[in-house]
Order: sequence, then structure tokens, then C-alpha cells
Amino acid sequence: MMRPKAALLLLLAMTFFVRNLAAQKPGIAAPARHITVQEAVQLALQHNHNIRIAGYTVEEKRQAKEVAKSSYFPSIRNDSSFLHVTDTELIQIRAGSLGVAGGASIPPANAIISQGGQNFITSGTQITQPLTTLLKIRRENDLAQAELQASRAKAQLTGNDVALAVHQVYYSILIAEAHRSATEARIKASEALQNERLQQVKFGSALEQESIDSRAQFLQAQQEMLTTDLQLADLTLKLNDLIGLPLSTALDLDAAVTAAPEACRREECITTAEASHPEILAARSEVQKAEAAVRLTKTDIWVPDVEAFARYSYADNVPFLARNFGTFGIHFGFDVFDSGRKRASLHQREAQLSQAKENLAKLADEVELEVETAYNKLTRTQQMLKVSEEVVALRTESDRVMQQKLLQGAALNSQAANTTAQQYDAKALLLQSQLSFLQANDELLNAIGRTPE
Repeated sequence: MMRPKAALLLLLAMTFFVRNLAAQKPGIAAPARHITVQEAVQLALQHNHNIRIAGYTVEEKRQAKEVAKSSYFPSIRNDSSFLHVTDTELIQIRAGSLGVAGGASIPPANAIISQGGQNFITSGTQITQPLTTLLKIRRENDLAQAELQASRAKAQLTGNDVALAVHQVYYSILIAEAHRSATEARIKASEALQNERLQQVKFGSALEQESIDSRAQFLQAQQEMLTTDLQLADLTLKLNDLIGLPLSTALDLDAAVTAAPEACRREECITTAEASHPEILAARSEVQKAEAAVRLTKTDIWVPDVEAFARYSYADNVPFLARNFGTFGIHFGFDVFDSGRKRASLHQREAQLSQAKENLAKLADEVELEVETAYNKLTRTQQMLKVSEEVVALRTESDRVMQQKLLQGAALNSQAANTTAQQYDAKALLLQSQLSFLQANDELLNAIGRTPE
């Protein structure tokens, strides 16, 4: 059975072999695509599946509003029929049943009159204009308009969330790359320490245990490198999926991220969020939709259906009808008894309105909490950024002093490599603090309803 250390060494050897093979054959991998965070956000807003679905939903609601709007205008409809009957009724008039004139009977003999033919055609074209139902149509238009506004607010919310997710993954990749550079520096320091320990053991100035410890540090750094590479691969796949690029696309992220703009004051952020956050706008539209539904149901209870119409008809072989004739009039309809259906529908709509109002209040509280949390995080990350800057300054000075000692022969190569690795670690933490501050600012923008750019 293979020991864990041997298995790890075999895995490292295979990893280095694959990397060297890819480096010798540059045609195997496509060149990495250079991209900035702004370009990544724009690609996501254009190609992300969730954003596209939200856009199609907005278009659906817009067309639904046009359908409701068309009900204001008169409709023109044609109805045509062709009918065949198996038999028709005949009218028989007996001789003389209509009287006698000049000694002659009218009719002079029995007469049979047919009532049309067995095949007859009817066709009519009618124009109808709703009258009292215009009130109902208005309520339906209000409802459709509210649904359209809600879909637009939800589409904006989806765009904001996707942009924030792009920023989060983008920053995570930059942080992972910085940690990878720091890990490479630690690997070099571990290699230098291991070589020194081997020489010291050979000459008897160090114990074999120290050599084993240095090798363990080297293997741990290698393991951390593999973990970071795996994390980078997963994050790159996730970013490609977010911005709509093929999953196999190699990315070269621009680390020159723009500085965060000055944040608004806490009270201003809360006021802005309550006025323009897409979730709150969508909830307000849902309230308007529920109010329109209540008004529509009340109108349906009390207002009868009254329509004016005019119709031109054509008939062929239809008994007792002229070939061409016109019809016009008023149609009146009212439900005298519906077993309480409309009343129950009204109570249902009123319950939906109460639910929409409560949901709006709930979302307003949640958005305020989100703004407060994001603002507190922004303040903390700004303080962490200042501490990280001081740590980098100290580590840089320490590395400078150690390099001078190395030139003077007063320090070992492993010590110099270790201080360099510590400097890389400090720079990685500084970058992480900088990106965490930018991320907190993005979360604050998202909390007040703006799209992180």
C-alpha cells in the first residue's frame, strides 16, 4: 500500500510533468483573454442567462399591457356558416283558401310553397364598442401596468445581483492569485531551508529531525499550492459562466481595479434605498397591482355589461330572411345571482392587497438592515486596509534589512527567502483588504439599489 507522503510526491511529479509539457507545446492552450472588471460586468449584463430571462419577462408583460389596452377600442368580427338540413317544412295553400275573385278561386289549385333550400349560407360582420365595460378595461390596464413595472424592477434587481456576483468572483480570483504568489515564495524558502538542513545534517551540525521538519514544511507549501490552483480553476469556471464565455476560456484578469467612490452618509443611503431599491419598487408595484385587482372586482360586482353593436348580414336560402340586411342595437348583461362568487373573489383580492402591503413593509425593513450591515462592513474593511498597509511597510523594511545581511554574510539564504515570503504574504493580505473594501462598497451600492460597475 502506498504511503501518504509517497502518493503526494507522485501527485506533485505528475502536476509538474503536465505543466512542463504544456509549456513546451504552446499550441495546446489558447492564449488567455485579458479582461477588466468593468468588461466582465458588461459581458454579464449582455449574456447572463438570468438577465436574459428577466428581459424576456419584461417583454411578456409589456405585450400583456398592449393586449389590455386594445380592449378600449371597438372590435370587428365576422361570423360565417354553411348549413345543410336533411328536410325542410312545406306550406300548403288549398284552392280558394285566399278567396274568390271574378268567379275564380285563389289559388285556383292546391299550392305547396317551399321554405328555402336544404343548403343555406349566413355571413355577418359586426362592430362592437364596449360602454360600461370601459371601467373594467381601465382596471385591467392598471393591473397590467403594475405587472409591467414589477417585472422591470425585478429585472433591475437581477442585473444588480449578477453584477455583484461578478465582482465577488473577480476579486476572489485576484486574491487567490496573490496567495499563490506568496505560496510560491514560501516554497522557495522551504527549498532553501531544506537544502541547508541536509548540509547541516551531513556535517553533523543539525539533527535529522530538523531535516524532516523542513521537508514537511516544503510538502505543506506544495499542498497549499495545489489547493490554490484548484480554487483558481473553480473560480475561473464560475466567472466564465457568469459573463457568458465558454467555460474553457483562459482569463487574464486586470488587477488594476479602480478605487471605490466616496460612499454616501448612512442616513442618505437608507433614504436612497427606500426610494429606488428594485425590490421595494417591485413590492410597490405588487401593491398597485393588488389595488387594481380590488377595484376591478368591485366594478365587476356593480357595473353591468353594456355594449353597442352594428351588424351587416348576408343570407342565402334562409327562410323568411332577406338576402342582405343590417342589424344594430344595445346589448345589456348583468349577473342576477352567482352563488356569492363575486363577493368571495372580492374578499380574496382584499386579502392579497393586505399581503402585498405587509410584504412591502417587510422588504423595507430588510433593505434598511442590509444597508446598515453593508455600511458597517465598509467601515471595518477600511480600518483593516490601514492595518494591512502598515504590515506591508514593516515587512518590506524587514526584507530590505535581511537582504543587506545576506550580502554581508550575516544571514542564511533560507532566512532571506523566508522574509521575502513574509513580504509576499503581507502584500497578498493587503490586496485582500483592498478588494474586501471594494467588495463592501459594491455591497453597499447593491443594498441601495444601484448596479456595481
